Amino acid sequence: MILAVKCSPDKVILSDVCKAGLGAVELHLTEGLLDDVKRIVKLCRSFPLRYAVHAPNEGYAMKGLAELAKEIDAEVVIFHNNYWEDEWADIVKIFKGVPSRLCIENIYSANEPVKFMRRYGIGRCMDLEHLQMQGAGIYEEGFIPIMAEASHVHLTGYYYGSSLWHTHIHYSSKHNSYILNLLKSVGYSGFVVSEAKTSLQTYAEFKGLNEFFKGWENDKNI
Repeated sequence: MILAVKCSPDKVILSDVCKAGLGAVELHLTEGLLDDVKRIVKLCRSFPLRYAVHAPNEGYAMKGLAELAKEIDAEVVIFHNNYWEDEWADIVKIFKGVPSRLCIENIYSANEPVKFMRRYGIGRCMDLEHLQMQGAGIYEEGFIPIMAEASHVHLTGYYYGSSLWHTHIHYSSKHNSYILNLLKSVGYSGFVVSEAKTSLQTYAEFKGLNEFFKGWENDKNI
């Protein structure tokens, strides 16, 4: 598995990511940011990172998004289910020739991505914060088949009933060691993105996150 953090294409944040020893990010984008793709490409190429990109939740800046994904060798492009049927067909055409894996994130239901997976061959972005809210906790029998289908994973410190929405993975170290073990058990090897709010996107937080993940990887009991 590849530990990543979600953040804006910001020089200070990306520098802190690298300084903390992390090797991958998922870029949080807006339609306005994609007005200047060349600036983002130049910035991203100045860091030795692996990238995923998250489509803006507003507007329809697909050509700029596809250009960015191609130029920075983004491994995954994540979408919310914000578009009309004809727009989805257009998105697939725009990204033809871009090697990134396209994925739909579950927002309201674990079944939300299925029709796109079936019709367009788009992958599943499994958001475990949303899934735990939808399922009122962890239900292994239901979660494991979904984990086995995942092409990309979002994870936070949240567990059902907690107030840890959009905190880093290490805020719930015991719970998330259990989740990471479930992912490992199905052979998942992609990005695991710690999706924390902006105030937690600091060097100290990134360092703590990386230390937790290395500890989990080195645990003799996993």
